[in-house]
Amino acid sequence: MQAPSENTDTKLDTSNEPSAHLIEENVALPEDTFNSYWSYVLYEMTRYKLIVIVLLLNVCLVLLFLFFHYSFVSTFFYVFSLLLSLPMLYYSYEEFTIPIQNQDFEAELLVEVIKRKPAVRGKEWRTITYNMNQYLLGHGLWNTPYYFYGDEQCYVYFLSLIAGVTPKKQTTASIDDIADAQSNVPTTVTPGEDIEPASPSSAPNYRNFLLKAAEIEQQAQNNYWKERYPEMNAVL
Repeated sequence: MQAPSENTDTKLDTSNEPSAHLIEENVALPEDTFNSYWSYVLYEMTRYKLIVIVLLLNVCLVLLFLFFHYSFVSTFFYVFSLLLSLPMLYYSYEEFTIPIQNQDFEAELLVEVIKRKPAVRGKEWRTITYNMNQYLLGHGLWNTPYYFYGDEQCYVYFLSLIAGVTPKKQTTASIDDIADAQSNVPTTVTPGEDIEPASPSSAPNYRNFLLKAAEIEQQAQNNYWKERYPEMNAVL
């Protein structure tokens, strides 16, 4: 496994700056850093305390069986470690399989989409994914800056947020103003830096973020299919 990049605190330019496209091309995501997906999974697991504890318990159990065979001590420890390991394994499984549910994080992702207006699976998603990984680490929502393995995973997570949302064309600039204000909060965090709790102002604006982001995604989908099938222009 390649060593994870140490330069995780590089601040990204905003999407409206001239060099933004250069940064989007040079952002390193976990899929670029690790040799394979399984080496990435192994790295993440070894940095999760509960999994490490369960692993150590099982190593101790094997050693007990080797040295004490089927003695009362080894049997007792086996039962004890099993009862202790199962809840921890279940909790660890949930942590790794259930998507993060945090409204401030979700709002931050929606604002990133509103700011950057990415194409369907466009290169902008690399920058968005990098920023979201840094946000999760900086706000204590994940142990490493590698929550999303690649931009595809981040894009799928975004689609799950706007699933069932019917976009409506906004008639005022209020949502863009909110997004601009939200963008003043840094999404890329220097390791070791103290982080203030996410602003609670995202809660009342969350629905607006959803609508605007869904509208942007719908437009991106329309553009995507128009480019692939020009004859559909009259329909879309």
